[in-house]
Amino acid sequence: MILYPFTPNELKVLEDKYRLTFQTNSSPLSVQVSHLINDNQAHIYLTTVKEKTKSANLGVAASLFVKRYSFAVLIALYSMSAFNKRINFSIDNLSVETLDESDILWLPSIKFNDINLSPASQENRARWRSEILKEIFANHIEVLFKQLSSVSKLSKIIMWENLYIYIVWMYKNLLADQLYSKSHHNIKEDFDMITAYGESILFGDYKENPFVKFRGTNDCQSILGETVYNRKTCCLSYLTENKGYFCKNCPIKRKQSN
Repeated sequence: MILYPFTPNELKVLEDKYRLTFQTNSSPLSVQVSHLINDNQAHIYLTTVKEKTKSANLGVAASLFVKRYSFAVLIALYSMSAFNKRINFSIDNLSVETLDESDILWLPSIKFNDINLSPASQENRARWRSEILKEIFANHIEVLFKQLSSVSKLSKIIMWENLYIYIVWMYKNLLADQLYSKSHHNIKEDFDMITAYGESILFGDYKENPFVKFRGTNDCQSILGETVYNRKTCCLSYLTENKGYFCKNCPIKRKQSN
């Protein structure tokens, strides 16, 4: 049951910019996210991604998958910060849908099996936001990252930075959109809580917020105003046949040029 539905315009934004879909396709590259918590199924799926993307190994495939799956997080965060709506982000509720298997870049869509929404709390938005962040990160993303790391041997630090870059990109877009100019205070506050000030318990078993190591001590305005972010870790995309070169902000490339 939809408690507080998206408007048609809100759905259009999520579909056009953040890969939300209501379609399914029984492709080997489509998967119910809950299935990835199983070692065997996660290995099979990452192997399929590896073959599709011509990745050098499962670690590279896992890194690319995290980049693609970051859009699921963006849908939930955009809904929270732009629309003041909470979407059900339980692991059982999401699937990755590859609608075009001929797409060389492999840009799958994200489907929520049930779009159960609830509005922001009028009394305590901060508590409402913390509940959302814990569901997204501690109860879902950290569980998924831990599993992907176990199967692929990819460091979770790379996964968190992959996600961080997309979160920064999304919040830059939000602040640049005059449609949400009256919500800039909440948008900036949400970004700060996600990337710096949110308690570690919201993200899993960490001593500090895992995004802090990428953000550093920079203030929100300077981060969202940066034109180029220099990565701390390499996303390994250069180890795919389709790409074969370093990203412009890759730490390996910077080190070689020094």
